[in-house]
Amino acid sequence: MRRWFAAGLLSLTLFACDLELPSRDDPPAETNAPEPADELEVALRELGRERAPYMILSEASMRDELDEGGARDYSQVLYPGWCYKVLGLGGEGVEDLDIRIYDPNDVLLQRDTTRDERPYIGRMRPICPVVPGTYRVQVRVVAGSGPYVVQVYRSI
Repeated sequence: MRRWFAAGLLSLTLFACDLELPSRDDPPAETNAPEPADELEVALRELGRERAPYMILSEASMRDELDEGGARDYSQVLYPGWCYKVLGLGGEGVEDLDIRIYDPNDVLLQRDTTRDERPYIGRMRPICPVVPGTYRVQVRVVAGSGPYVVQVYRSI
């Protein structure tokens, strides 16, 4: 019996050696991702490859135009078992874009504190919910005015 077990284990090991596994150095391709809508979204996805490697798009991007001081809320369902990051990019005319994310009880979880047009939630630690729920993503144009795009990324 031991010989059969050892032979089976050896054959599995040899079979596994022939498999080509993806390298941790190569981020996964964005599976089923829609084509970017414009150059702003192309730039955001490039930023996402840098800031959210090994993550994929969670949902469609959120986009609009706002004047200085304006804010817009979006709903995003987050699930346990995955971790999330939220990236944004302000277009021409946007000098400071901020993102805040609130849990289903409307408690602020994280907010962007940089003074630029490239906000990033999950920089220090991604959001990893323990229960599913609808979270609120708030986008604010603090300085300037113009278009923006925001994307939620999730772990794979």
